[in-house]
Amino acid sequence: MTWRNVFGESMTGDIVVHVIPMDDIRRHELTAECWCEPELDYEHMVAVHNSADGREKFETGERKVS
Repeated sequence: MTWRNVFGESMTGDIVVHVIPMDDIRRHELTAECWCEPELDYEHMVAVHNSADGREKFETGERKVS
C-alpha cells in the first residue's frame, strides 16, 4: 500500500510529519485529533495515521488476505 508524508505545524510551531495512507476512503486531518487516532511520536515529531480500510493490519501481518 502507499503512504505519503505531509508536513504540518504543531500548536507550538514545531514541524510535524504526518504519515497518511494515500487514496483512503476518508479524508485525514493534519492534527492529533484526526478521526483515525494517529500514533504520535513526540520525540521525532511524527504522527502516523491509521487507514479507514485497515491496510496497515495486512502490512504488519496482523491480518491475512482471505
